[in-house]
Amino acid sequence: MKILVYSDFRKITHSVRPESEIFIELARLGHHLTVCSPEFDDEQYFHAAGIATIRTGQSHKISISAIKALRKELHCGDYDIIYATNSKSIPSAAFAAIGSRAKLVCYRGTTRGLKRSDPTSYLTLLHPRVDAVICVSQAVQQAVSAKLWQRNCSVTTIFKGHDLSWYQQPPADLTDLSIPTNGFVAVAAARFRPTKGLDVLIEAAGMLADLPNFHLLVVGNGADQPLYLNAIANSPMRERIHLTGLRSDAPQLIAASQVLVQASIDGEGLPRSILEGLAYGVPAISTTAGGAKEILQEGQTGFVVPTQDPTAIAEKIRHLYNNPEELIQMSERCRAAISDQLSCAHTANAYAHFFESLLTPQN
Repeated sequence: MKILVYSDFRKITHSVRPESEIFIELARLGHHLTVCSPEFDDEQYFHAAGIATIRTGQSHKISISAIKALRKELHCGDYDIIYATNSKSIPSAAFAAIGSRAKLVCYRGTTRGLKRSDPTSYLTLLHPRVDAVICVSQAVQQAVSAKLWQRNCSVTTIFKGHDLSWYQQPPADLTDLSIPTNGFVAVAAARFRPTKGLDVLIEAAGMLADLPNFHLLVVGNGADQPLYLNAIANSPMRERIHLTGLRSDAPQLIAASQVLVQASIDGEGLPRSILEGLAYGVPAISTTAGGAKEILQEGQTGFVVPTQDPTAIAEKIRHLYNNPEELIQMSERCRAAISDQLSCAHTANAYAHFFESLLTPQN
């Protein structure tokens, strides 16, 4: 197949690697790929895999120059698939694909934000040129399917896989954050919007103040809002809740922890932090919001709890705290889960099969 990808690779970081490695693996499988981005942090990253690159220079949601560049490439390259991944690349790809035989496939990673009443949604997934949508979880697929009009658009779920080889860096030294070496650490890593449930997690932590070496590590921006700071100040755990802000070494901070907690109340797709934690052997406690419940094996690689239930979160943390041997066994299963059903190679094969299904005569 010939596949034209339009995404954002201005920075190749741990947050975009799972996406970029899908295309590297597709090239290894023998498919011809060209990757487009407004700019590139490191084009050689793709060139080394035999993938051509195109800079579009796009800076706005609708970019005439990007549309022209994509149309030219589609015309010259005779592509089978054009794959666009975000709110800026999808509109340009959709208009560029008009008149092309290429199937336009879009990515969706969240359950929120797609509304029939919002005109901007018709520039993305509700655009009439969109042929298919790849969702990061079944929860996202259900949300997307509910918003699509009755038209011939294929929707599927493909988990965004990871690879254990990406996670070889040693765990961070948490003593720099005033966490002792014998600390039992629950970590939350996210961009903390209200839907992330950080206030619920802080309340849960307060129920564990009797555990002398228990600490809560909060990694990511948005945790310094007055709502959360006031909750921490009034918590019996206030001296053992650590806010780091945005950190480039978030995976290593997760690796240094005993359990990852995702307390979201709404809007989740498939939290990357959970997959990073599994790759480092860190089990997760997640709410039912979003797709985490689809990949966690209850009692094997983590636990799933109701939303807005701090008591349930606290009980699961306490259980792991009191059962260190079980925690070790769960850690081993976490890594096995990544190398098996949640691997990058598995994801790339699923992408290839789905793309190929779109090219059959009936489609």
